Amino acid sequence: MNNSKERDPNNIIELDFSKFSKDDLNRVEALGVKQKLLYRWFRFERVTEPGLDQLVFYSGARGRVPYAAYRVDRHRNGLYALVNHRTGETITKSRTLNSALNKLPDDFYYST
Repeated sequence: MNNSKERDPNNIIELDFSKFSKDDLNRVEALGVKQKLLYRWFRFERVTEPGLDQLVFYSGARGRVPYAAYRVDRHRNGLYALVNHRTGETITKSRTLNSALNKLPDDFYYST
């Protein structure tokens, strides 16, 4: 019989699904094209840490209205979290990047 004392915990490999895929980055580039069609500037930065990959999005109009700043975190378990980058408030958590980006508030696309 297998006894828990006989098992060697050194043979456990921890999977890290925190990296954004190439398809995810293509979706972000498509978001930038959409922003340009709306006559807004768009910029994003990627921050990588062990177990966490982040994309920070900035969008704004060329006027006095402050720019919008949101962040998408991809965690070790593969979940995406859309976060307001200014306040740290989590807006949504999802299994796909598209469903997270669909929850971007209107101030990201339009000046109010």
